[in-house]
Amino acid sequence: MPDAQPHIVRAPLQFMVRSDEKPQILMSVNQAEPNTRTGEFQITELEIADARGLSEQPQLDREGFQLVTAPTRVTNFYDEDQITGIYYPECMALLKAETGAREVHIFDHTLRVQDPNKRETHGTRLPVPIVHNDYTEKSGPQRVRDLLEPQKAARFLDGRFAMVNVWRSFGTSAQAYPLASADGRTVPQDDYIAVDIVYPDRTGEIYQNAHSPGQRWYYFSDMVPDEALLLKCFDTAQDGRTRYTAHTGFENPNAPEGTPPRESIEVRTLLSFDA
Repeated sequence: MPDAQPHIVRAPLQFMVRSDEKPQILMSVNQAEPNTRTGEFQITELEIADARGLSEQPQLDREGFQLVTAPTRVTNFYDEDQITGIYYPECMALLKAETGAREVHIFDHTLRVQDPNKRETHGTRLPVPIVHNDYTEKSGPQRVRDLLEPQKAARFLDGRFAMVNVWRSFGTSAQAYPLASADGRTVPQDDYIAVDIVYPDRTGEIYQNAHSPGQRWYYFSDMVPDEALLLKCFDTAQDGRTRYTAHTGFENPNAPEGTPPRESIEVRTLLSFDA
C-alpha cells in the first residue's frame, strides 16, 4: 500500500495463542459485564498507522475496511426507535451506494461504551479488546440460514454475499479507544483461529487472531460522528479480494488527558450481489 508517511501509534494488541483445543467465549447474560474466554492470549506491542495519512485510502474489497463520510439524522443512539427507524435505513442506503449491493439486510446492532455508569444505565457492552473477526467460513453461511426465511436465504446463498459492519463513534470522538484494523492482504488464513461463541440459546463461531510478523495495522484518528467505518467480516468471493478483516479496540496512548470515553455503535449486515 503506498503511503505518505502516516503518523504511527505504538500500542499493545491482544492476540490469541494457537492451541490444539478449540477456545470458547461464554457470553455474559448482563451485557455490561465482560464475557468469559478460554484459551491463551499474548500481548504484542505493534505499530498502528493512522490511515488518514495514506496517499491511497483503504478500500473495503482491498484492505477490508473503508472510511466514509456519512452524516446521520439520529440525535440519540440510546433510543432504539431512532436506531431502527432512522439509522437502519441510512445504513442500508449507504451500503448500497458504497458497495453496489443488490440487497442489504440488517440483522442487529451493538452499542459499546467505556463509561461504566452509561453502560450500566443503558445495558450496553464493553469495547472488545481482543483481535478478532466476527464470522468464519462455517458461521457466515449458517447465519444467513438462521436469519432469513428459506426463499430469501437461498437468494443470498446462491450468489455472492458478504457481511459488513457499519461502525460509528457517536460520542465526541473515538480518540480514547479507537478501532484498529489489519490490512486483510497481510493476514494469512493460518492467523484466523475458530472459536465457539456460546449464547444462552445458541452457539456460533467467530475467528480470534494469532499474530504474525507480516501483519500491517491501521486506525483512523479522531473519528467524529459524521464518519463511519465499513468493515468486512465475511465474503463468499474468492477472487483475490479481502474476505475477512481482523480488528480490535485499543487504548490510544497518545489520547490527551481528559479525552471522553468511547461510545460506538456497530450495525451488522448481509449484502447480496448480482455477481
